[in-house]
Amino acid sequence: MLPLSGDVINKYSAGELVKNQTLGDWRTHDGIDMAAASGTPVKAVADGVVETVSDDPLWGKTVTISHSGGYSSCYSGLSDDVSLKDGQTVEIGQLVGYVGSSPLSEVALESHLHFGLKLDGQWVDPLVTMDKLQD
Repeated sequence: MLPLSGDVINKYSAGELVKNQTLGDWRTHDGIDMAAASGTPVKAVADGVVETVSDDPLWGKTVTISHSGGYSSCYSGLSDDVSLKDGQTVEIGQLVGYVGSSPLSEVALESHLHFGLKLDGQWVDPLVTMDKLQD
């Protein structure tokens, strides 16, 4: 289960440098961008505990959830009306928030959710790893 149904408009770069269309520089893309209209519901990809709810200058409203097995999921570009709190338990499919405006680091792209997944603190490809997280 992914956090929403939408086309992947930017893939995980696996440590390879890719040109950022907004900032014009070369950097890794440590997640996937999923096309979605502003206001689209975003759901938790697995059971877990909210690590942080933050406002990042480049990534906007971001929720990070820790999961069993050393995984953590990161949802960026959310609207400001996130009701989750640090330390709150969440279940798979539970509402995390809603797609907001694109993060400042990716405003050149259409409206989307930036979704990242870590295993033991290292970014991994969500499209390849999701099945393992949900087993």
